[in-house]
Amino acid sequence: MSYMMKPMSYVAVIVMGYLLKRIGFLRDRERQTLSRIMLNITLPCAIMQAFDGLDAGAGLFLIAGLGLLCAGLPILLVYAMTRGKETRLRVYRMLNIGGYNIGCFSVPLISVFFGSAGVVTACLFDIGNAVVMTGGAYAMTSTLLGTGGRRESAKEILLKFLRSVPFDVYMAMLAVSALGITLPKAVFTMTQPAGQANAFLAMLIIGLAFEPSGGRAMLGEAARLLGLRYALAALFAAGIWFLAPFAQPVRAVLAVVCFAPLSSLSPIYTERCGGDVALAGFTNSLSIAVSLAAMLTLSTMLAV
Repeated sequence: MSYMMKPMSYVAVIVMGYLLKRIGFLRDRERQTLSRIMLNITLPCAIMQAFDGLDAGAGLFLIAGLGLLCAGLPILLVYAMTRGKETRLRVYRMLNIGGYNIGCFSVPLISVFFGSAGVVTACLFDIGNAVVMTGGAYAMTSTLLGTGGRRESAKEILLKFLRSVPFDVYMAMLAVSALGITLPKAVFTMTQPAGQANAFLAMLIIGLAFEPSGGRAMLGEAARLLGLRYALAALFAAGIWFLAPFAQPVRAVLAVVCFAPLSSLSPIYTERCGGDVALAGFTNSLSIAVSLAAMLTLSTMLAV
């Protein structure tokens, strides 16, 4: 049961965040401040920490490409499926259908079932996933739905990506890794404290965004979206397991991470685009429970 302790500790932080909101200790303005700290400080540092000692090898771009495809394709699919719906609903669905929370929930479980080699595979998948989640999903959603109120130029769309600090850091670290450049150890030492705080901050923000007062309507909408999300996860996992040109242990890890929970950034970007942040927080919390059960079951079946 050791693989359950770390994921459950993050669930406890979500509960704590919700309770702190309920008693009035933290409010929406604090959540917004914490979101800015996360996006601009702790998450970029956590990204740099993920690259510390990462030996990408030849599979870097192929596995990262799978992460990019699995995270980004559902967003475009939902965009096409929701034509004619109100913008606020489309924002919620597009920003809460794709992308994965690899670090907080996947890595501890992967490390137990698949060892350090499995963790490296999950981290490579997360490189492509993070391109979408640290800026790509927001840029796609706000551009396709015109949440800014007018048609944007190519320059403005590009700037949406570049103005995302996590996205910029990911691109820089990816370039460094691809070129085989070794950064001084002092860089990772300096970013370690903030990087380690990111997972706690992310789960706390989800707890602050969580609002179960929507009743059946909220539960029904979340269930519909997550039903589609996990159907796509099953499709991606099957495609990788039967078609991907990797050894069986690598395919097993990739199949498992396809069922990872929603990214902790989803509620933040949902709010930025004018979507329902309470519904996004509820959906995110629900995805954690479903994903934990699915990943545990699949890991038990596929681990060798």
